[in-house]
Amino acid sequence: MAKSTKNEIVHTLAELLQSKRLDDITVTELVERCGLSRQAFYYHFSDLYGVVDFAIQKIVDDLGIARPEEWRASLERTLALLRENRALVLNVYRAYERSYVEHDLRRWARPLVEARVRMAAQRYSVTEDQIGFMTDLLTQSLASIVLSWAERGMPSSVIGRMDDFDILIEGCLDYTMERLAQKNGA
Repeated sequence: MAKSTKNEIVHTLAELLQSKRLDDITVTELVERCGLSRQAFYYHFSDLYGVVDFAIQKIVDDLGIARPEEWRASLERTLALLRENRALVLNVYRAYERSYVEHDLRRWARPLVEARVRMAAQRYSVTEDQIGFMTDLLTQSLASIVLSWAERGMPSSVIGRMDDFDILIEGCLDYTMERLAQKNGA
C-alpha cells in the first residue's frame, strides 16, 4: 500500500504540474486531489520538493542503459521523454535553483557518458582515473547543453545539438585516448 500511495502522490503532482508551477501547488490541494489525508502525505514525504526529489530519483534509476553502444539511443529517448512532458519539466525546472537541477542532470548523464567513454577506452591503454576525468568533463558538457535547452524553453532543435555533441565526442575521445595512452607509455 505504501508504494502505491507514494506513486499516487507522484502521479497527482505530475498532473498538477502540467498546468501550475510547483510553488503555486499546496500540500492541501495535492492530498484533496489524491483523496488522502495530510497525515498520509507527511508519512511519505516531508514536503512537495520531497515528492519531486523522489520522482526524479526514480526516473533517473529507471533510465539506465543496457549496453554501452546504446548510450545515444538512451540519450535520445530521455530527451524525447523530457520534451513530451515539457510543461511538467519546465515547471519543476523553474522552481529549483540551477545547481540543484544540474546535480540531477549530471547524475542522469554520467552513466550514459561513462558507457561511451569506456567503449572508446577499450582500444587504448588508459587508466581508470583518466577514464573518470574524461567522463566528468563530458558529463558536465552534456548537462550544460541540456540546461541551456531547458532555459530556452526546450525547443525541438536539441536533437541537432546532440548530433553535434556526438561528433565532438567521437573525435575528442579517440584523439584524447590516443594521447593519454602515449603519455602512459603505451
